[in-house]
Amino acid sequence: MKNIQDYRIIYRAILDALDGDSQPRRALIDSAINAFRLSAEEIADKSTNGRLNVLRATSGTVINEMRKRGVITKLESGEYIRNTEKPVAIRMERCEEAILGLLADKPMSRKDIRAELILAFETDKTVTNKDDNTLFSIIGQILKRLVADGTLSYDGTIYRIKPEEQASLKNRREVLSLKADFLAKVHSMGGEFFEKFFMNLLARYFIRCGKTVTESTVTGVSADGGIDGIIKTTDTLGFKETIMVQTKNRNTFTTETDVRSFWGAVCAAQGTRGIYAIISDFHPTAKQLLDSIDSCVGVNGDKIFTMAIDVGYGIKRDGDRLVIDRSVLE
Repeated sequence: MKNIQDYRIIYRAILDALDGDSQPRRALIDSAINAFRLSAEEIADKSTNGRLNVLRATSGTVINEMRKRGVITKLESGEYIRNTEKPVAIRMERCEEAILGLLADKPMSRKDIRAELILAFETDKTVTNKDDNTLFSIIGQILKRLVADGTLSYDGTIYRIKPEEQASLKNRREVLSLKADFLAKVHSMGGEFFEKFFMNLLARYFIRCGKTVTESTVTGVSADGGIDGIIKTTDTLGFKETIMVQTKNRNTFTTETDVRSFWGAVCAAQGTRGIYAIISDFHPTAKQLLDSIDSCVGVNGDKIFTMAIDVGYGIKRDGDRLVIDRSVLE
């Protein structure tokens, strides 16, 4: 773009024009041009290099770029809308449960699985493809893992549940459903609740492992890379540790940058170990970084669910069933 200032004015004018309702392309261009308050002389100049025609052409280019970047969307009517909707929350557990449910009925291709889950998670109702792409990525990860662990067979086209896995399928889906309900409930309680919940869970977990918890504190620090909690333990030999904790109550992947920032904060605070706890999961590059740091671990939603079962905090037994403990998650 030759004139960055013009670009910014046009960009903002288009967003403002779409703030209330959809608009045709011509109206967006007119709104962008009006933002420059052209003089009568500039408006009268119809030459190719005149200010009016240059702004008209530039506005068209900006609209195309905004559409390409997913900032705005062109509807079937030809009008444009601003993309302000929130992304669809897609939990891995729900997705795996849905995939196993589909394959329990019949073998399916990846294309067919995608088509079914688009409808199930309603990503078809959003105006961009971002939610679809996120869903497709999660589906791919799950199918790859289920084939690797022997749950599914794959002949290059069709996925099938192996006959020997059919007997345990119902129980597996029930556990996935409970995990999804549990993590969704924790997430809905907000960030402050998650900080306190995880610190209580961690203290119980350490005690179960034979350690003495001498201190467990929620610090309340909210800055990126900060410390949300500190827990001090002593083992049976008398070794003492000061463990720094950060929690993130969000459904998106935690990145390598997030982990690196946290580990820098742990080192600066002279902690002996670090624990990064999240409701969702870590990006593959973040997992690689965590694997390379002996004194820092990541605890994802799967591990939190397992810990809750192990120590009976957030999950309890009701006869022979596991259920959410509403007295904790209230």
